[in-house]
Formats: sequence, structure tokens, C-alpha cells
Amino acid sequence: MFYEKRVRSFAGLMLETRRLDSDAGIRIAGHCSKRLCFAFVTRFVGNYTVMVYERSGRKNPAVGKRILSREFKSPEDLENFLRRITGKRVDAYVY
Repeated sequence: MFYEKRVRSFAGLMLETRRLDSDAGIRIAGHCSKRLCFAFVTRFVGNYTVMVYERSGRKNPAVGKRILSREFKSPEDLENFLRRITGKRVDAYVY
């Protein structure tokens, strides 16, 4: 069974990043390099990995080519990066 939980606030997003275990992740719709994107966040042994992909289509968005990937050692570093991706509106799902 596949389960997703919607997150609509930045505080909620950061709470969920701290709760992540190695078999979970977060998908965030946002903007990167002036393009619509999806950012996927995972956590393994205390390190966070973020993979950012282009997002195509409006009604049924699809994942396109990878824009960038980064690793973060602390939730605070991750928070600064995610603030730029999300902007004012958070549209994220924990899976």
C-alpha cells in the first residue's frame, strides 16, 4: 500500500524532514532556477539528500530531467535551501 500525507506549511515541512527515516521521503512542488520543479528529500544516517527535477505539465505534472542534487548534514542547512524552492506557498507530500 502507498501512503502520502499532504504538508501545506513550512513549519510542518521542517517537522516532517526531522521525522524522516531511511524508507520515507518528501516530494515538494516549487521553483528552482526560474523553472517549475519537484524536489525529492530523503534522509539516511543523519544526512539529507535533495534531488531537484524539472516539472512539466500543469494539470498532470510529470518529472523531467534532473536540475541538481545536493546533500545537507543539518536540518538548518536543508531549511535554507528548501525556503528558496518553496517560496511562500508549500505544496509537499510525505511518502
